[in-house]
Amino acid sequence: MGKPTILIIDDEETICEIFSKILQEEGYTVYTAVDGRKGLKIARERTIDIVLLDIKMPKLDGIEILKRIKGSDGDTVVIVITGYGTITLAKEAMKLGAFDFVTKPFDLNYVKSLIKEGLQLRAPEIHKAGGPVFQ
Repeated sequence: MGKPTILIIDDEETICEIFSKILQEEGYTVYTAVDGRKGLKIARERTIDIVLLDIKMPKLDGIEILKRIKGSDGDTVVIVITGYGTITLAKEAMKLGAFDFVTKPFDLNYVKSLIKEGLQLRAPEIHKAGGPVFQ
């Protein structure tokens, strides 16, 4: 088993860059997409363990992306991160299979802990020791 993979889909390039750098330092393989169509293309072409997904994006919104990702690979863990959090939106995302719903600004350590929890669901053997296992 290789490094756990994370796909960040967010139309804010800065968020993608910051998350990518931090998560790579944590030992993950990270892919980024600044729009939903590019994100779905990456998700189709690669095995993705965790998706960090923004809701409000041009071309294709996060709810539609969530539906498509969960429809093609129900085991992919999707964590919704948005600046437009409402209870209704959170409920909808959770009904569609989101693992969690986090509003911006968010606590980076909390998001990291969600990623670790999500990986335990996706592939329990990855995080038995609390961090990525490289084989």
